[in-house]
Amino acid sequence: MSRLDWITMILLLSFVVGLVLAFFLYLRTAYRKGGWQLVKIDFLVAMIALGTLYLLRVAENSDLSLLKEAVNRATR
Repeated sequence: MSRLDWITMILLLSFVVGLVLAFFLYLRTAYRKGGWQLVKIDFLVAMIALGTLYLLRVAENSDLSLLKEAVNRATR
């Protein structure tokens, strides 16, 4: 693997670890404020937010691929 591949892999791994850590700290704070009932609610809120982010990314990528196909057809 090249040096650029290693740097990219390290940055991606750092992003994933940071996201998991932020999620854990978010739920820990909810537990300290209101116990397990608040953790359940905040867990659902976090899952809905992550799901929405994922759906938006999928929609963006599909729109971009449709736009790319349209440009390719127009420039042939």
